[in-house]
Amino acid sequence: MSLLKKKAPIHTVYEKCLDCYKCIRMCPVKAIKVIKGQAHIMYERCICCGRCVNNCPTNAKRYRSDVDNVKLLLSGNRKAVVSLAPSFVADIPNWTSETIIAALKKLGFFAVSETALGADFLSAQIARDLLHDGNKPRFMISSACPAIVAYIKLYKPDIAQYVSPHASPLLTHARFLHSHYGKETAVVFIGPCFAKKHEADLYENDIDASLTFQELDEWLQKERITPESVSVTPDCAFQPRRSAKGAFFPIENGEITAFSAYIKNASAAAGQKIDTVSVSGISVVQKLFSGFELESLKKPLFLELLACTGGCINGPGITGTVPGIFRNTRLHNYADTADETLDDSTLSISPSIEADYPLSALPITVYSEQEISDGLQQVGKFNLDDRRNCGSCGYDTCRDLAVALLNGWAEKSMCASYMRKLANQTANGIMKSTPSGAVIVDKELQIIDCNEPFARIMGEETEKLYADKPGLEGADLTKIAPFAQYFTSVIELNGPDQVQCDVREGKKIYHIKVFAIEKGETAAGIVDDITEPRVRIDRTVERAQEVIKKNAAVTQQIAFLLGENAAESEAILNSIIESYTTEEEDHDA
Repeated sequence: MSLLKKKAPIHTVYEKCLDCYKCIRMCPVKAIKVIKGQAHIMYERCICCGRCVNNCPTNAKRYRSDVDNVKLLLSGNRKAVVSLAPSFVADIPNWTSETIIAALKKLGFFAVSETALGADFLSAQIARDLLHDGNKPRFMISSACPAIVAYIKLYKPDIAQYVSPHASPLLTHARFLHSHYGKETAVVFIGPCFAKKHEADLYENDIDASLTFQELDEWLQKERITPESVSVTPDCAFQPRRSAKGAFFPIENGEITAFSAYIKNASAAAGQKIDTVSVSGISVVQKLFSGFELESLKKPLFLELLACTGGCINGPGITGTVPGIFRNTRLHNYADTADETLDDSTLSISPSIEADYPLSALPITVYSEQEISDGLQQVGKFNLDDRRNCGSCGYDTCRDLAVALLNGWAEKSMCASYMRKLANQTANGIMKSTPSGAVIVDKELQIIDCNEPFARIMGEETEKLYADKPGLEGADLTKIAPFAQYFTSVIELNGPDQVQCDVREGKKIYHIKVFAIEKGETAAGIVDDITEPRVRIDRTVERAQEVIKKNAAVTQQIAFLLGENAAESEAILNSIIESYTTEEEDHDA
């Protein structure tokens, strides 16, 4: 039966993307391109660590659900076996290994096996590999975490050769299940990882699908399967056996713990010692290789690197129902009861574990200093003082943003300081060019800014103050204008958003439009003295245009009654506008 077409493991729901750039900020490799304010994941650059998904404030970043594909598998003729990550004990409360196996069988799976069994096969092989030949130390980086392997392959080509040439625990386990149950057996991984979906895509002949614990939890809830609703039978056990200390792999230092017994046994014969280092968290891993020189090694070194802080028990696909402090202890308690190593008879059937993650280093475009300077100038950064590195765009530095602009991955509007400066320039341009008076005040009715026409309309004294202090910043509006109460009204949280009215003061009549800029904080007003000749002309023209607009609507409804009278009425009104416009032009001349 054909499967549904797969999307990329992680994608964006564009209608929910609100250009906050938090996904860029959280992405360790900046594998996100912004187009018209929306964040698009560059799949070829993505390492599927899941940080964008777990940190998107609007749930616009999502991972691909493979549940429907798995249901199709289960409805077909192929035998389907689950490769269950041992971290299930750290994230799925109220379920025992027996009840979760019973639940998976109830969903339609033939059998359930621990992914950690593949980790045990891998541990035994790593122990053999790390024993060096002659006097040449060996250096190896774990291949267990697909997000880390993708990061090194794509972004650290200088050390990519030191990634273990062996398959991940999942791929090793999948091959073992095929050798045990037959090549036609469908293998479905269930665990806490988004990157496993990418791994399943790369090795689709070995791994048919990858589900997260979140997907499994939602599926069980939809089917109303609970620990109490399943029947545990004698065959509700991991097949063909439980793993050994490979169950430690999901936590920091877990892989090293798992192969330590093999290392000790082999080293005792060879009289050798091996250094091991365990590091978790992609941001920490990125800094790990600074200043590292392979020549400085005195003995074999194995690096266990995990993308998620603390290990897979904190993966992006967990349900999160178990507090973080207890996940590690639950995993420890479970793995402590496992055998130290697999028995020789089981190890003798170890599947082929050779594999090379099929990813190559990404091409890098190197820009000249002049090109980068041009990129910085696109967002108004002409000197070092302009480069604040505020991070609002999502990039660590203004220089990084400039490179992204040159690559076509970013937009100028992403720079907050540039947009603020642009907005201020636009606002100032409008304030200076409008013939009407314009003023902005704060909640205390202190003037933030105003234009020269406002000062002129308010009278000679205010005009003199403006000449000494353009903008009148800090001046008290209540002492200048007779309509300050309308600003208070629109600033109030429960007040109207805007007010428009005429205010008489002596022989003057002010037409004001006041609107809130930020409720509770600031408001702006447009002021005209409609007793001034020019304003009277503008107001008459405006009123005449309103009459024409309304008359046109009426004309359409009663044209059969009015006939030529409607056209004649519009012509009269147009002549009024024309006469006033001509009068104004003559006055200006």
